[in-house]
Amino acid sequence: MSTKKITIEPVTRIEGHAKVTIHMNDVDKVEHAYFHVNEFRGFEKFCEGRMFFEMPQITPRICGICPVSHHLAAAKAGDKVMGVEPPRPATLLRELMHMGQIIQSHGMHFFELAGPDLILGFDSDPALRNVVGLIGADPGLTVRAVELRKYGQDIIYQVGGRRIHPNFAVPGGVNHALTIEKRDHMLSGLEQAQETTLIGIQMIKDWADSNIADIEKFAVFDTGYFGLVTPENALELYDGNIRLVDKDLNEL
Repeated sequence: MSTKKITIEPVTRIEGHAKVTIHMNDVDKVEHAYFHVNEFRGFEKFCEGRMFFEMPQITPRICGICPVSHHLAAAKAGDKVMGVEPPRPATLLRELMHMGQIIQSHGMHFFELAGPDLILGFDSDPALRNVVGLIGADPGLTVRAVELRKYGQDIIYQVGGRRIHPNFAVPGGVNHALTIEKRDHMLSGLEQAQETTLIGIQMIKDWADSNIADIEKFAVFDTGYFGLVTPENALELYDGNIRLVDKDLNEL
C-alpha cells in the first residue's frame, strides 16, 4: 500500500512538457514510478477532413522545437498520397533543412539541457544547474552553444524561409529553389559550427571517462533498438530502411 507520492513537475531536461510521479511504500521503497507526457493536443481529431496538402503546415504545430521533422513527415506522406517521387534536388534541399533541424535541436539538448548536469555536476545547486549556471562556469562555451543552435536555425531559415514552422516542403517536392547567396551564407558559418560540435564530442568523452562507474549502473537495462538506417545499416535521419534489432542486436 503506497503511503507517499513524490511529484517532479515540470521535468526540465526534455524538449517538451512532462512530470514524474514516484509512489513509495510504507518502508520508503519505490513501489511504482510513472513518467507522464502532458502533451495531448488533439491534432488527430482536428486534422480529420482536411485536404492532404494542408498537412505540412498543420502537423508542425505539434512542436516549436522540432517542427521541421513534422513538416517533412507530412510532406512525405503527401508524396505517397500523390504517388510521386520528388526530384533529387528537392529531396536534397529537404534533407539540408532537416540537418538544420538536427543541429539546432540536438545542440540545444546537449549543451543547454544536458550540459548543466555534465559541466556543473549532478551535485551542484539545482537553482544554478541551468543555462544561467553555465554562463557563470564557462561563458565562452555557453555563447558558442547558443551560436550553434542559431546556426541550425539559420539553415532552416535560409532553406525554408522561416526558422520555425517553415512553409517549404510540399507533396511532390519543395516550393522554391536555394540561391547561391543563401548557400554561401550557410557555408560561412560551417567551420565554427564544426568546431563547437567537436568541443561537445570531446566534452562527453572526457565526462564518460571520469564517470564510467555511474554510466555502467545508471538506467542500464536490456532493450531492443528501432530506427531508420541506410542500406549499409548506418544512421539515417530522413529516408531509410526501418530496422529493428533485439537486445542482443539480432536483426528482426
